[in-house]
Amino acid sequence: MSPTSRASRVHGFSLIEALAALAVFSIGILGVLQMNVLASQQNGLARRQSTASKIARDLVDSFERLPFDHALLSAESTIDPKDPRFASFDEADGRVKLADAVALVGARPLLGAAHASVSTEGPYEVAWRVAPVKSAEGTTEARRILVMVRFPTTSGNLKQVNIWAVKFNPQAIGRGAAAIPEI
Repeated sequence: MSPTSRASRVHGFSLIEALAALAVFSIGILGVLQMNVLASQQNGLARRQSTASKIARDLVDSFERLPFDHALLSAESTIDPKDPRFASFDEADGRVKLADAVALVGARPLLGAAHASVSTEGPYEVAWRVAPVKSAEGTTEARRILVMVRFPTTSGNLKQVNIWAVKFNPQAIGRGAAAIPEI
């Protein structure tokens, strides 16, 4: 065989090779686009969860400024805090919703930062439940407060962020207050 006959047989890519390369490239691009959509959804979920945490922290900060015997903290639950129903947003026993609390305390609520966040930053539902910590004599030494913030996910389900706080009775501090049991 002469060198010129071998060189004349090499013409480049065939149409089938070009279509196969285009198919592989298209599948790769579709994978990248799907990854981009999924990352965007996860970023949105993380943003909503961060906002829910911020709302819950704002509410806990508001509770620190309230007196121990304030009306917003007086609705005590009969559910044991170790019971999973205590953290259930749908359980009505002792649950106080932020919307109801704002109406209770008046036009300018004591819970302003949390209320402002909920009303301006999306579809968040905020509530809390209070569990008393009793001494041996039966007096309330402290109140355990569970702040619950619920929001929808992209799949249509609801996700909930919980933050615990403890409000001590200032009158019980000098008497050797009861220990707060762990949950």
